[in-house]
Amino acid sequence: MSQTNRRTLLAAAGVALASPVMAAPARARYRVTLQSVSPPRFAVRAELPAADGTLRMFDSWPAELPAMETRGWPALVFGLRAADATGAPVGLTETARGWTLDRPAGGRLVLDYEVDLSIFEAAGWSSPLESAVAEDGVLAVHARALFIASGPDGPAEVRFVLPPGWRAATPWPARGPASTADLQDNFLAFTNRAPVAAAASGFSVELVPMGRWRAIARSLGDDMERIVRFQTGLMRWRRPERYLVLLTPVSDRGGESYRQSLAFQNPDPRPETAGDWANTLAHELFHYWNYGKLKGADYASTQWFQEGFTEYVANLTLLSGGVTPPGVFLDRLGRHFDNAAKLTTTLENIGTHKGPPLYSAGALVALYWDATIRQAGTGDIGTFFRNLMTVTGGGARPYAWPDIRRALEATAAHDWEGFYRRRIRGTDPLRPADVLAVAGLTISDGRVAPDAAAPDAARAVWRSMAGSG
Repeated sequence: MSQTNRRTLLAAAGVALASPVMAAPARARYRVTLQSVSPPRFAVRAELPAADGTLRMFDSWPAELPAMETRGWPALVFGLRAADATGAPVGLTETARGWTLDRPAGGRLVLDYEVDLSIFEAAGWSSPLESAVAEDGVLAVHARALFIASGPDGPAEVRFVLPPGWRAATPWPARGPASTADLQDNFLAFTNRAPVAAAASGFSVELVPMGRWRAIARSLGDDMERIVRFQTGLMRWRRPERYLVLLTPVSDRGGESYRQSLAFQNPDPRPETAGDWANTLAHELFHYWNYGKLKGADYASTQWFQEGFTEYVANLTLLSGGVTPPGVFLDRLGRHFDNAAKLTTTLENIGTHKGPPLYSAGALVALYWDATIRQAGTGDIGTFFRNLMTVTGGGARPYAWPDIRRALEATAAHDWEGFYRRRIRGTDPLRPADVLAVAGLTISDGRVAPDAAAPDAARAVWRSMAGSG
Protein backbone atom coordinates (compact mmCIF):
# COMPACT_ATOMS: atom_id res chain seq x y z
CA MET A 1 0.00 0.00 0.00
CA SER A 2 1.40 3.42 -0.90
CA GLN A 3 1.84 6.10 1.74
CA THR A 4 -0.77 8.20 -0.12
CA ASN A 5 -3.32 5.37 0.11
CA ARG A 6 -2.52 4.87 3.77
CA ARG A 7 -3.16 8.52 4.49
CA THR A 8 -6.41 8.39 2.52
CA LEU A 9 -7.55 5.33 4.45
CA LEU A 10 -6.75 6.93 7.78
CA ALA A 11 -8.46 10.17 6.84
CA ALA A 12 -11.57 8.23 5.82
CA ALA A 13 -11.52 6.55 9.23
CA GLY A 14 -11.30 9.91 10.96
CA VAL A 15 -7.75 9.30 12.22
CA ALA A 16 -5.18 12.07 12.10
CA LEU A 17 -1.56 11.32 11.24
CA ALA A 18 1.23 12.69 13.35
CA SER A 19 3.32 15.43 11.79
CA PRO A 20 6.76 14.32 10.51
CA VAL A 21 8.27 16.91 12.88
CA MET A 22 7.24 15.81 16.35
CA ALA A 23 7.42 17.83 19.53
CA ALA A 24 8.46 16.17 22.77
CA PRO A 25 5.47 13.94 23.62
CA ALA A 26 3.28 14.19 26.68
CA ARG A 27 2.12 10.69 25.81
CA ALA A 28 3.25 7.61 23.94
CA ARG A 29 2.20 7.60 20.29
CA TYR A 30 2.19 4.58 18.00
CA ARG A 31 1.54 4.06 14.32
CA VAL A 32 0.96 0.36 13.58
CA THR A 33 1.00 -0.85 9.97
CA LEU A 34 -0.30 -4.32 9.09
CA GLN A 35 2.21 -5.37 6.44
CA SER A 36 1.08 -8.95 5.94
CA VAL A 37 -1.61 -11.25 7.32
CA SER A 38 0.15 -14.49 6.33
CA PRO A 39 2.82 -14.50 7.53
CA PRO A 40 1.58 -12.04 10.15
CA ARG A 41 3.88 -9.02 10.27
CA PHE A 42 3.58 -5.44 11.48
CA ALA A 43 5.69 -2.32 11.21
CA VAL A 44 5.54 0.06 14.17
CA ARG A 45 6.70 3.62 14.66
CA ALA A 46 6.61 4.77 18.26
CA GLU A 47 7.24 8.20 19.75
CA LEU A 48 7.93 7.78 23.44
CA PRO A 49 9.03 9.72 26.48
CA ALA A 50 12.51 8.47 27.33
CA ALA A 51 13.19 9.97 30.73
CA ASP A 52 14.40 6.82 32.51
CA GLY A 53 16.49 5.39 29.67
CA THR A 54 14.72 2.01 29.48
CA LEU A 55 12.31 0.29 27.09
CA ARG A 56 10.05 -2.56 28.12
CA MET A 57 7.51 -5.04 26.86
CA PHE A 58 4.97 -6.88 29.01
CA ASP A 59 6.49 -9.29 31.49
CA SER A 60 5.01 -12.61 30.37
CA TRP A 61 6.14 -15.57 28.30
CA PRO A 62 3.27 -17.05 26.27
CA ALA A 63 3.29 -20.32 24.37
CA GLU A 64 5.63 -23.24 24.72
CA LEU A 65 8.15 -21.95 22.19
CA PRO A 66 11.88 -21.82 22.93
CA ALA A 67 12.33 -18.23 21.72
CA MET A 68 9.51 -16.98 23.91
CA GLU A 69 10.67 -18.99 26.92
CA THR A 70 14.07 -17.32 26.93
CA ARG A 71 13.33 -13.80 25.66
CA GLY A 72 9.60 -13.18 26.08
CA TRP A 73 7.89 -10.69 23.79
CA PRO A 74 11.13 -9.03 22.59
CA ALA A 75 11.74 -12.27 20.63
CA LEU A 76 9.11 -11.05 18.15
CA VAL A 77 10.79 -7.68 17.52
CA PHE A 78 13.15 -7.22 14.57
CA GLY A 79 15.09 -4.29 13.14
CA LEU A 80 14.62 -2.10 16.21
CA ARG A 81 16.10 1.36 15.63
CA ALA A 82 16.02 4.34 17.98
CA ALA A 83 16.65 8.05 17.42
CA ASP A 84 16.61 11.05 19.73
CA ALA A 85 14.80 14.39 19.28
CA THR A 86 17.37 15.55 16.70
CA GLY A 87 17.13 12.37 14.66
CA ALA A 88 20.53 11.11 15.82
CA PRO A 89 20.69 7.32 16.35
CA VAL A 90 20.62 5.99 19.90
CA GLY A 91 22.19 2.63 20.64
CA LEU A 92 20.21 -0.04 22.48
CA THR A 93 21.27 -2.93 24.68
CA GLU A 94 18.81 -5.80 25.14
CA THR A 95 18.06 -6.83 28.71
CA ALA A 96 16.05 -9.71 30.16
CA ARG A 97 12.78 -7.76 29.78
CA GLY A 98 13.47 -5.04 27.23
CA TRP A 99 16.26 -2.66 26.32
CA THR A 100 18.33 0.14 27.81
CA LEU A 101 19.48 3.25 25.95
CA ASP A 102 23.22 3.55 25.47
CA ARG A 103 22.99 7.30 26.08
CA PRO A 104 20.38 9.89 27.13
CA ALA A 105 17.83 10.71 24.41
CA GLY A 106 16.84 14.19 25.52
CA GLY A 107 13.39 13.24 26.80
CA ARG A 108 12.05 11.95 23.49
CA LEU A 109 12.70 8.75 21.60
CA VAL A 110 11.50 7.63 18.18
CA LEU A 111 11.46 3.89 17.54
CA ASP A 112 11.01 1.97 14.31
CA TYR A 113 10.66 -1.79 14.44
CA GLU A 114 8.90 -4.80 12.94
CA VAL A 115 6.92 -7.47 14.73
CA ASP A 116 6.92 -10.94 13.19
CA LEU A 117 4.36 -13.43 14.53
CA SER A 118 5.25 -16.22 12.13
CA ILE A 119 6.64 -18.43 14.92
CA PHE A 120 3.08 -18.76 16.24
CA GLU A 121 1.72 -19.54 12.78
CA ALA A 122 4.45 -22.15 12.24
CA ALA A 123 3.53 -23.76 15.57
CA GLY A 124 -0.14 -24.04 14.61
CA TRP A 125 -1.08 -20.97 16.65
CA SER A 126 0.28 -22.26 19.90
CA SER A 127 -1.35 -20.68 22.97
CA PRO A 128 -3.96 -18.61 21.07
CA LEU A 129 -5.52 -17.26 24.27
CA GLU A 130 -2.26 -15.52 25.12
CA SER A 131 -0.52 -14.73 21.83
CA ALA A 132 -2.07 -14.70 18.36
CA VAL A 133 -4.33 -16.65 16.03
CA ALA A 134 -5.50 -16.16 12.43
CA GLU A 135 -7.82 -17.52 9.79
CA ASP A 136 -9.04 -16.15 6.48
CA GLY A 137 -10.19 -12.58 7.08
CA VAL A 138 -9.16 -12.31 10.75
CA LEU A 139 -5.85 -11.80 12.53
CA ALA A 140 -6.08 -11.55 16.30
CA VAL A 141 -3.01 -10.64 18.31
CA HIS A 142 -2.28 -9.86 21.92
CA ALA A 143 -1.24 -6.23 22.11
CA ARG A 144 1.74 -7.26 24.24
CA ALA A 145 3.36 -8.37 21.00
CA LEU A 146 3.10 -4.97 19.33
CA PHE A 147 3.92 -2.24 21.81
CA ILE A 148 7.23 -1.26 23.31
CA ALA A 149 6.80 1.23 26.16
CA SER A 150 9.13 3.39 28.20
CA GLY A 151 9.11 4.37 31.84
CA PRO A 152 6.00 4.02 34.03
CA ASP A 153 2.44 3.66 32.76
CA GLY A 154 1.26 6.80 30.99
CA PRO A 155 -1.17 8.16 28.38
CA ALA A 156 -1.09 6.60 24.91
CA GLU A 157 -2.43 7.04 21.37
CA VAL A 158 -2.57 4.44 18.59
CA ARG A 159 -3.14 4.78 14.86
CA PHE A 160 -3.57 1.75 12.62
CA VAL A 161 -2.66 1.58 8.93
CA LEU A 162 -4.53 -1.34 7.36
CA PRO A 163 -5.20 -2.81 3.92
CA PRO A 164 -8.34 -1.55 2.12
CA GLY A 165 -11.47 -3.18 3.52
CA TRP A 166 -9.85 -4.09 6.83
CA ARG A 167 -10.58 -2.59 10.22
CA ALA A 168 -9.21 -2.82 13.75
CA ALA A 169 -11.49 -4.20 16.46
CA THR A 170 -10.19 -2.70 19.69
CA PRO A 171 -11.39 -2.60 23.32
CA TRP A 172 -11.20 1.17 23.40
CA PRO A 173 -13.11 3.96 21.61
CA ALA A 174 -11.90 5.81 18.53
CA ARG A 175 -10.02 8.33 20.68
CA GLY A 176 -7.71 5.50 21.68
CA PRO A 177 -6.61 3.72 24.86
CA ALA A 178 -6.19 5.58 28.09
CA SER A 179 -2.67 4.37 28.83
CA THR A 180 0.18 2.11 27.83
CA ALA A 181 -1.13 -0.39 30.41
CA ASP A 182 -4.40 -0.58 28.44
CA LEU A 183 -2.35 -1.30 25.35
CA GLN A 184 -0.26 -4.02 26.86
CA ASP A 185 -3.04 -5.91 28.64
CA ASN A 186 -5.62 -6.43 25.88
CA PHE A 187 -6.29 -8.42 22.74
CA LEU A 188 -6.77 -6.76 19.35
CA ALA A 189 -8.28 -8.09 16.13
CA PHE A 190 -7.81 -7.02 12.52
CA THR A 191 -10.54 -8.19 10.19
CA ASN A 192 -12.28 -7.65 6.87
CA ARG A 193 -15.57 -8.90 8.37
CA ALA A 194 -18.11 -7.08 10.49
CA PRO A 195 -17.85 -8.06 14.18
CA VAL A 196 -20.94 -9.07 16.16
CA ALA A 197 -22.19 -6.26 18.41
CA ALA A 198 -23.87 -6.41 21.81
CA ALA A 199 -24.50 -3.53 24.21
CA ALA A 200 -26.40 -2.43 27.31
CA SER A 201 -26.17 0.64 29.55
CA GLY A 202 -23.35 2.12 27.50
CA PHE A 203 -21.24 -1.05 27.82
CA SER A 204 -20.50 -1.99 24.21
CA VAL A 205 -19.08 -5.37 23.25
CA GLU A 206 -17.65 -6.40 19.90
CA LEU A 207 -17.34 -10.13 19.30
CA VAL A 208 -15.00 -11.45 16.61
CA PRO A 209 -16.13 -15.02 15.83
CA MET A 210 -13.72 -17.37 14.11
CA GLY A 211 -14.03 -20.98 12.99
CA ARG A 212 -17.23 -22.71 14.15
CA TRP A 213 -18.31 -19.61 16.06
CA ARG A 214 -19.23 -17.91 12.79
CA ALA A 215 -22.15 -20.32 12.27
CA ILE A 216 -23.89 -19.10 15.45
CA ALA A 217 -23.12 -15.40 15.11
CA ARG A 218 -26.76 -14.32 15.42
CA SER A 219 -27.60 -16.31 18.56
CA LEU A 220 -24.17 -15.49 19.95
CA GLY A 221 -24.93 -11.78 19.74
CA ASP A 222 -28.34 -12.24 21.38
CA ASP A 223 -26.90 -14.26 24.25
CA MET A 224 -24.03 -11.83 24.78
CA GLU A 225 -26.45 -8.93 24.95
CA ARG A 226 -28.41 -10.72 27.70
CA ILE A 227 -25.15 -11.34 29.57
CA VAL A 228 -24.07 -7.71 29.30
CA ARG A 229 -27.52 -6.43 30.28
CA PHE A 230 -27.67 -8.59 33.40
CA GLN A 231 -24.15 -7.87 34.62
CA THR A 232 -24.28 -4.12 34.05
CA GLY A 233 -27.63 -4.14 35.85
CA LEU A 234 -26.18 -6.16 38.72
CA MET A 235 -23.39 -3.61 39.13
CA ARG A 236 -25.61 -0.60 38.29
CA TRP A 237 -22.91 0.25 35.77
CA ARG A 238 -23.56 3.33 33.65
CA ARG A 239 -20.02 4.22 32.61
CA PRO A 240 -19.46 4.02 28.83
CA GLU A 241 -17.07 1.20 28.00
CA ARG A 242 -15.89 -0.82 25.03
CA TYR A 243 -14.98 -4.47 25.34
CA LEU A 244 -13.63 -6.99 22.82
CA VAL A 245 -14.40 -10.72 22.75
CA LEU A 246 -12.22 -12.92 20.57
CA LEU A 247 -13.65 -16.38 19.82
CA THR A 248 -10.83 -18.50 18.47
CA PRO A 249 -11.11 -21.27 15.85
CA VAL A 250 -9.24 -23.72 18.10
CA SER A 251 -11.21 -26.83 19.13
CA ASP A 252 -10.13 -26.70 22.73
CA ARG A 253 -11.65 -25.38 25.95
CA GLY A 254 -10.72 -22.32 28.00
CA GLY A 255 -10.86 -18.57 28.38
CA GLU A 256 -8.58 -15.75 29.44
CA SER A 257 -9.65 -12.26 30.44
CA TYR A 258 -7.71 -9.03 30.20
CA ARG A 259 -8.46 -5.40 31.08
CA GLN A 260 -11.17 -4.81 28.50
CA SER A 261 -11.06 -7.96 26.41
CA LEU A 262 -11.17 -11.72 26.55
CA ALA A 263 -10.13 -14.63 24.38
CA PHE A 264 -12.14 -17.84 24.45
CA GLN A 265 -12.27 -21.23 22.79
CA ASN A 266 -14.74 -24.10 22.95
CA PRO A 267 -14.83 -27.36 20.99
CA ASP A 268 -18.60 -27.35 20.37
CA PRO A 269 -20.13 -23.87 20.08
CA ARG A 270 -23.79 -24.48 19.22
CA PRO A 271 -26.99 -22.89 20.57
CA GLU A 272 -27.76 -26.22 22.24
CA THR A 273 -24.48 -26.10 24.20
CA ALA A 274 -24.87 -22.51 25.45
CA GLY A 275 -25.00 -23.74 29.04
CA ASP A 276 -21.31 -24.54 28.63
CA TRP A 277 -19.77 -21.80 26.49
CA ALA A 278 -22.08 -18.96 27.55
CA ASN A 279 -21.18 -19.61 31.18
CA THR A 280 -17.50 -19.14 30.37
CA LEU A 281 -18.24 -15.94 28.45
CA ALA A 282 -20.22 -14.64 31.43
CA HIS A 283 -17.44 -15.69 33.81
CA GLU A 284 -14.70 -13.95 31.85
CA LEU A 285 -16.79 -10.83 31.31
CA PHE A 286 -17.50 -10.45 35.02
CA HIS A 287 -13.75 -10.40 35.61
CA TYR A 288 -14.00 -6.88 34.20
CA TRP A 289 -15.31 -6.01 37.67
CA ASN A 290 -14.06 -8.82 39.90
CA TYR A 291 -10.40 -8.66 38.85
CA GLY A 292 -10.18 -5.57 36.69
CA LYS A 293 -11.84 -3.12 39.10
CA LEU A 294 -11.70 -5.08 42.36
CA LYS A 295 -8.33 -6.63 43.16
CA GLY A 296 -7.27 -8.68 46.16
CA ALA A 297 -4.41 -7.37 48.25
CA ASP A 298 -3.01 -10.90 48.46
CA TYR A 299 -3.31 -13.30 45.52
CA ALA A 300 -3.52 -16.69 47.19
CA SER A 301 -5.89 -15.81 50.03
CA THR A 302 -8.42 -14.04 47.77
CA GLN A 303 -8.74 -16.43 44.81
CA TRP A 304 -11.76 -18.11 46.41
CA PHE A 305 -13.44 -14.72 46.03
CA GLN A 306 -12.05 -13.64 42.67
CA GLU A 307 -12.72 -16.93 40.90
CA GLY A 308 -15.47 -18.50 42.99
CA PHE A 309 -17.69 -15.43 43.12
CA THR A 310 -17.09 -14.71 39.45
CA GLU A 311 -18.18 -18.26 38.66
CA TYR A 312 -21.34 -17.86 40.73
CA VAL A 313 -22.22 -14.58 39.03
CA ALA A 314 -21.72 -16.31 35.67
CA ASN A 315 -24.13 -19.08 36.73
CA LEU A 316 -26.62 -16.49 38.00
CA THR A 317 -26.26 -14.48 34.79
CA LEU A 318 -27.42 -17.42 32.68
CA LEU A 319 -30.31 -18.10 35.07
CA SER A 320 -31.62 -14.64 35.94
CA GLY A 321 -30.56 -13.14 32.60
CA GLY A 322 -32.69 -15.64 30.69
CA VAL A 323 -29.80 -17.10 28.69
CA THR A 324 -30.49 -20.72 29.65
CA PRO A 325 -33.37 -22.48 31.46
CA PRO A 326 -33.29 -23.04 35.26
CA GLY A 327 -32.28 -26.67 34.86
CA VAL A 328 -28.86 -25.61 33.60
CA PHE A 329 -28.24 -23.65 36.82
CA LEU A 330 -29.45 -26.50 39.01
CA ASP A 331 -27.29 -29.07 37.20
CA ARG A 332 -24.26 -26.82 37.59
CA LEU A 333 -24.95 -26.55 41.33
CA GLY A 334 -24.77 -30.32 41.54
CA ARG A 335 -21.36 -30.24 39.85
CA HIS A 336 -20.21 -27.53 42.25
CA PHE A 337 -21.01 -29.78 45.20
CA ASP A 338 -19.05 -32.63 43.61
CA ASN A 339 -16.05 -30.40 42.85
CA ALA A 340 -16.03 -28.63 46.21
CA ALA A 341 -15.89 -31.98 48.01
CA LYS A 342 -12.46 -32.51 46.41
CA LEU A 343 -10.93 -29.37 47.92
CA THR A 344 -8.12 -30.44 50.24
CA THR A 345 -7.23 -27.05 51.75
CA THR A 346 -9.04 -24.16 53.33
CA LEU A 347 -10.33 -21.55 50.87
CA GLU A 348 -7.59 -19.12 51.87
CA ASN A 349 -4.73 -21.57 51.65
CA ILE A 350 -4.56 -22.69 48.03
CA GLY A 351 -1.13 -21.24 47.27
CA THR A 352 -0.75 -20.77 43.52
CA HIS A 353 -2.98 -23.72 42.59
CA LYS A 354 -6.42 -23.00 41.17
CA GLY A 355 -8.93 -25.39 39.71
CA PRO A 356 -12.53 -26.64 39.76
CA PRO A 357 -12.59 -27.48 43.52
CA LEU A 358 -11.66 -23.91 44.48
CA TYR A 359 -13.97 -22.32 41.88
CA SER A 360 -16.90 -24.45 42.98
CA ALA A 361 -16.32 -24.03 46.72
CA GLY A 362 -16.12 -20.27 46.26
CA ALA A 363 -19.27 -20.31 44.11
CA LEU A 364 -21.19 -22.08 46.87
CA VAL A 365 -20.11 -19.43 49.37
CA ALA A 366 -21.40 -16.81 46.94
CA LEU A 367 -24.74 -18.60 46.62
CA TYR A 368 -25.06 -18.78 50.41
CA TRP A 369 -24.32 -15.08 50.76
CA ASP A 370 -26.67 -14.15 47.92
CA ALA A 371 -29.52 -16.18 49.39
CA THR A 372 -28.88 -14.82 52.89
CA ILE A 373 -28.96 -11.23 51.62
CA ARG A 374 -32.15 -11.90 49.63
CA GLN A 375 -33.84 -13.43 52.66
CA ALA A 376 -32.93 -10.31 54.66
CA GLY A 377 -34.75 -8.23 52.05
CA THR A 378 -31.83 -5.82 51.66
CA GLY A 379 -30.71 -6.62 48.13
CA ASP A 380 -28.72 -9.39 46.52
CA ILE A 381 -25.16 -10.30 45.53
CA GLY A 382 -25.04 -7.21 43.32
CA THR A 383 -25.78 -4.96 46.32
CA PHE A 384 -22.80 -6.52 48.11
CA PHE A 385 -20.48 -6.02 45.11
CA ARG A 386 -21.54 -2.40 44.79
CA ASN A 387 -20.87 -1.87 48.50
CA LEU A 388 -17.44 -3.44 48.09
CA MET A 389 -16.73 -0.99 45.29
CA THR A 390 -17.65 1.81 47.69
CA VAL A 391 -15.55 0.40 50.54
CA THR A 392 -12.48 0.19 48.29
CA GLY A 393 -12.91 3.65 46.79
CA GLY A 394 -14.20 2.39 43.48
CA GLY A 395 -11.55 -0.32 43.42
CA ALA A 396 -8.69 2.13 43.95
CA ARG A 397 -7.55 0.17 47.03
CA PRO A 398 -7.02 -3.61 46.96
CA TYR A 399 -9.39 -5.52 49.23
CA ALA A 400 -8.74 -7.99 52.05
CA TRP A 401 -11.21 -9.79 54.33
CA PRO A 402 -11.93 -6.70 56.53
CA ASP A 403 -13.08 -4.84 53.41
CA ILE A 404 -15.30 -7.72 52.34
CA ARG A 405 -16.76 -7.89 55.86
CA ARG A 406 -17.49 -4.15 55.89
CA ALA A 407 -19.29 -4.45 52.54
CA LEU A 408 -21.31 -7.41 53.84
CA GLU A 409 -22.24 -5.57 57.03
CA ALA A 410 -23.43 -2.64 54.93
CA THR A 411 -25.59 -5.06 52.95
CA ALA A 412 -27.30 -7.32 55.51
CA ALA A 413 -27.15 -8.29 59.18
CA HIS A 414 -25.46 -11.66 59.72
CA ASP A 415 -22.54 -13.19 61.62
CA TRP A 416 -20.18 -12.65 58.69
CA GLU A 417 -17.05 -12.79 60.83
CA GLY A 418 -18.11 -16.12 62.31
CA PHE A 419 -18.84 -17.45 58.83
CA TYR A 420 -15.40 -16.37 57.67
CA ARG A 421 -13.60 -17.99 60.58
CA ARG A 422 -15.42 -21.30 60.12
CA ARG A 423 -15.99 -21.64 56.40
CA ILE A 424 -13.23 -19.68 54.68
CA ARG A 425 -10.27 -19.39 57.00
CA GLY A 426 -11.29 -22.45 58.96
CA THR A 427 -11.67 -26.12 58.11
CA ASP A 428 -15.47 -26.43 58.32
CA PRO A 429 -16.64 -26.16 54.69
CA LEU A 430 -20.19 -25.49 53.61
CA ARG A 431 -22.26 -28.60 53.09
CA PRO A 432 -25.02 -29.00 50.50
CA ALA A 433 -27.77 -28.74 53.12
CA ASP A 434 -26.26 -25.50 54.49
CA VAL A 435 -26.41 -23.84 51.09
CA LEU A 436 -29.64 -25.23 49.70
CA ALA A 437 -31.74 -24.55 52.79
CA VAL A 438 -31.42 -20.77 52.42
CA ALA A 439 -32.08 -20.87 48.66
CA GLY A 440 -35.28 -22.94 48.69
CA LEU A 441 -33.61 -25.91 47.03
CA THR A 442 -32.99 -29.55 47.84
CA ILE A 443 -30.74 -32.34 46.57
CA SER A 444 -31.54 -35.99 45.96
CA ASP A 445 -29.29 -38.55 44.25
CA GLY A 446 -26.94 -35.73 43.29
CA ARG A 447 -29.65 -33.70 41.54
CA VAL A 448 -30.65 -30.25 42.78
CA ALA A 449 -34.29 -29.13 42.50
CA PRO A 450 -36.68 -26.56 44.02
CA ASP A 451 -37.91 -27.64 47.44
CA ALA A 452 -41.70 -27.40 47.71
CA ALA A 453 -41.46 -28.02 51.45
CA ALA A 454 -39.01 -25.18 52.12
CA PRO A 455 -40.13 -22.18 54.18
CA ASP A 456 -41.76 -19.34 52.26
CA ALA A 457 -38.73 -17.06 52.68
CA ALA A 458 -36.40 -19.64 51.17
CA ARG A 459 -38.74 -20.45 48.27
CA ALA A 460 -39.00 -16.72 47.59
CA VAL A 461 -35.22 -16.64 47.16
CA TRP A 462 -35.32 -19.25 44.42
CA ARG A 463 -38.23 -17.51 42.69
CA SER A 464 -36.32 -14.21 42.70
CA MET A 465 -33.22 -15.86 41.28
CA ALA A 466 -35.14 -17.72 38.60
CA GLY A 467 -37.10 -14.61 37.64
CA SER A 468 -40.45 -16.12 38.61
CA GLY A 469 -41.35 -13.98 41.58
